Amino acid sequence: MNWVEIGKRIRNQREFLGYTRETFAEKIDVTPKFCSDIELGIKGMSVSTLCRISKVLNLSVDYILFGEENKRLDSPAMN
Repeated sequence: MNWVEIGKRIRNQREFLGYTRETFAEKIDVTPKFCSDIELGIKGMSVSTLCRISKVLNLSVDYILFGEENKRLDSPAMN
């Protein structure tokens, strides 16, 4: 996992949507400091926090983690 790149994707979408770090932190139920640490790639996050971020920012978990939409593992293209 490249936490710095993950943090950049989160920050870019947060700013695009016009959320301050404080407002965003409140929406995902973390402190502004922890939110900053995530965005800077200093800290990772739990699955539940990742899911809240995905929902609030309207981004897929695949995009947040990998920077692209990944194909499902059971898709015919993968077999």
